[in-house]
Amino acid sequence: MPFCPQCGAENPPSARFCDQCGAVLVAVPVQGRPLVPATSMVPTPAPRPVAAPAPASVSVCPQCGTAVIPGEAFCDNCGAALLGSARPTPAVVAPTPPYSGVPVQPTYPPPQPSYAPPQPAPPQPVAPPQPPAPPLPPQPVAPPARTTLAPASLNVRASNTTLPLPAATQAIVGRADPVSNFFPDLDLTPHGAIAGGVGRRHARLFVQAGQLLLEDLDSTNGTFHNRVRLTPRQPVALADGDEVRFGTLLLAVKL
Repeated sequence: MPFCPQCGAENPPSARFCDQCGAVLVAVPVQGRPLVPATSMVPTPAPRPVAAPAPASVSVCPQCGTAVIPGEAFCDNCGAALLGSARPTPAVVAPTPPYSGVPVQPTYPPPQPSYAPPQPAPPQPVAPPQPPAPPLPPQPVAPPARTTLAPASLNVRASNTTLPLPAATQAIVGRADPVSNFFPDLDLTPHGAIAGGVGRRHARLFVQAGQLLLEDLDSTNGTFHNRVRLTPRQPVALADGDEVRFGTLLLAVKL
């Protein structure tokens, strides 16, 4: 039976370490067997075996996991102290509140989708409506190019008589002379031509480049356009409302 060489306590035959002080035990010689030195009793480090679940009445070494006899102070396998080892503190379980009938919501975060949902495009700014453009003023329509004297006319101011011009490219303005058998295209005899000093071939009206022109034919008493005497044989363009005078006979142009 092994005795402790340090404290002298008696230990079970299978013990390798003293149950009192944990010292390596010295084996007692038995008849027919040599005494094994104490140093040979030191266990050789070996791979830690996986301990089987110990019975409820058997303790387990906290260092090597070997089952030990309850009440032993040191482990027979590794010599670790058993009585002073820390024991696991049982976990304190909070009391469960009474069931209220309302399902308990899980505290863990809800699963997030593995893909990012498409984000809606930001709204684009809407341009304010533009006010409608003001209508363009009507453009004056140019009169068609004149090819004949008609429908122009001359208005005698003294009698307010309208004398239409012929549908021809030119016309001689003057007074008739039966003696010489001359009759102008526009005869002013009935409108005071003799008293007004109108000659037989006093002036000429004609169309050129789409315009109505007036030309003095070397008259004695002269031809006037807007109170300006014309130079003989130098025509001027007439406009609507212009004033013309043959001698002293006054007329107005109507285009």
